[in-house]
Amino acid sequence: MPPKRKAPASDAALYPRKVKIQKKKQATAQQKAELDKRTKWFQQYADKDDADIIPPDGCQKLFEDLGVSLESAIPIIVGWKMGGTTMGYITKEQWIKTMESTGSTTPADFKKTLQEWELQVSQDPLQFKQLYLFTFNYVKSASQKSMEVEMAIALWHILLEHTYPIITSFTQFIQEKKPVKVVNKDQWSSLLDFCIAVPEDLANYDSSSSWPVLFDDYVEWRQQQRM
Repeated sequence: MPPKRKAPASDAALYPRKVKIQKKKQATAQQKAELDKRTKWFQQYADKDDADIIPPDGCQKLFEDLGVSLESAIPIIVGWKMGGTTMGYITKEQWIKTMESTGSTTPADFKKTLQEWELQVSQDPLQFKQLYLFTFNYVKSASQKSMEVEMAIALWHILLEHTYPIITSFTQFIQEKKPVKVVNKDQWSSLLDFCIAVPEDLANYDSSSSWPVLFDDYVEWRQQQRM
């Protein structure tokens, strides 16, 4: 007795498979189209000699086009979110990965993302602390262990002053008394904790606490100012 032949699949049975294949093709085409948009957008700011990186002048133009002030925290937030290692530089890999994760293919899309990031950082103390600690290595010269005083002061005004008024007098002390030539990582990291723990009037400052000597000198200066 000859073996039974398998009945050919009907069009109705094949329809779901055809739909899946069609949807997969559409998704692939859409992904390619989005990648092309992101790549062309990146190329508007890329270095002429290295097409895989946006240099400082390109970053400046990017933020200008996005309506972002270079004196705001947003450029630092962007560097942090993109996994940057050096301020003023964005690699193509960082760009594509970030734009894919945020679903951004246009400046308008990314502007919304920037607003969300800024809000998250302002409302979440943990995220803000991560951003603040990230900033030290991101901004300082790669060849140096410390940060230039002028740069540190500018960043403290941007990152801390609006939340912690004590920064105004602290930076005044740094500028007038010139107690340090550079700001090291411990001083940078501890300042945020100092701002959180000590109010502007220094009411609960404890000289026996293990703050960096720089902070003790600042408190002493403040007390002398009151005399």
